[in-house]
Amino acid sequence: MAHAAQLQKYLEKILESKEFESSKIYGTYLTYLVNATNQGKQVKETTIAIEVFGKDYNFNPAEDTIVRTHTYHLRKKLENYYQTDGADDKYRIRIPKGHYEVKFVPTPAGVGILGRYFGKGLLYIGAVCLLGALTVVLAIRNFNLEKSLRQYQIIEKDDPIWHNYLQSKLPILIAIGDHFFFDQYSANYEQLLSIRHGKVNSLADLEQLKARFPGNGLQPTPEPYFPHHSIWSLPPILKLFFSVGQTPILRKSSIISPQILDEYNMIFVGSIKTLYNLEHTLAKSHFWFELVPHKVIYTPSDSSAPQYFSTPLHSSGPNDDLVLALKLPGPVGNSILIIASFHSLGAPEIASYLAQKDTRQKLENLFEEKFGEVPEHFEILFRVTGIDKTAYNTEILVLDKLVVE
Repeated sequence: MAHAAQLQKYLEKILESKEFESSKIYGTYLTYLVNATNQGKQVKETTIAIEVFGKDYNFNPAEDTIVRTHTYHLRKKLENYYQTDGADDKYRIRIPKGHYEVKFVPTPAGVGILGRYFGKGLLYIGAVCLLGALTVVLAIRNFNLEKSLRQYQIIEKDDPIWHNYLQSKLPILIAIGDHFFFDQYSANYEQLLSIRHGKVNSLADLEQLKARFPGNGLQPTPEPYFPHHSIWSLPPILKLFFSVGQTPILRKSSIISPQILDEYNMIFVGSIKTLYNLEHTLAKSHFWFELVPHKVIYTPSDSSAPQYFSTPLHSSGPNDDLVLALKLPGPVGNSILIIASFHSLGAPEIASYLAQKDTRQKLENLFEEKFGEVPEHFEILFRVTGIDKTAYNTEILVLDKLVVE
């Protein structure tokens, strides 16, 4: 077992490595686990959620997997570190699966050197021969696999709109806009009733309401409610990522917090009404919205007069919808794409618009004509016209690039 002072040096080396220097949250999390182990402190998922990720005491691991997700990626980061900068470390930090207690273990003799040079003599020759044979086999299999899968790939990884997501090492998080409900016991009906309150859109909002009305037994509804906007926007987005072997993480938007925005490339899909937890991110654009009446306000960057766009309340007959499609910068150079509409007509249509090759190409051509390039970040306002949930016309009202200062 390594001495505590040695382990501290190894931890400092890890935190200064390329793998960890740009991921403060993972460095903080690893330091927390190391210190807890050195102090003989056994930590649980709930404790970590509160002390590391800023959750409150109502944290429910069944609904929020933030600790398990970050632990999984922390293990991956450690694996990458020991394959690169830490290949010659005499001791290694391990986080056993199913546990939050770190283990400090000696590196097996020769692992670091073998990993770099394949050993010497016969071992070297054998390793080279084996590697050569495996390379040939894998090359043949990879060629055949690529040939079979090419027909299913619907996007190139250097696509100017999606390349941030398709090439980045950051995981992809899709935030699905959900309406926050809470339960209250009704003496009249002798059962719990689920309530939707327009100003209660997260656990934090619910805590404030409970403070105003103590003793009412308010509690979050265990099952989320996703409107049509959210669910029917998912298939084209998922199809796009699945076609290139990417598997996004899905989370309901009501549990998204600012603390995790720097850990993912994020996509939000859903109703404008469910954008509450991303309001601070939306402030980076030149758009804002009003819910009653349905209105979008655009303030151009050239300080000219604001432009106002409105859409009527939903009807089952002919209808039109306003849809925001914003690709905004995240806090660490990552990307946040927002696709949000007032009605259930718009968001699914624009999700398909951005995922399908022909319509996406038309949009990229428009950017090229107007700006000479497809900008890294942009803001678009669409008007989608249709009947109920079937669109038959899509119009671009605003097309602008977003300059990050």
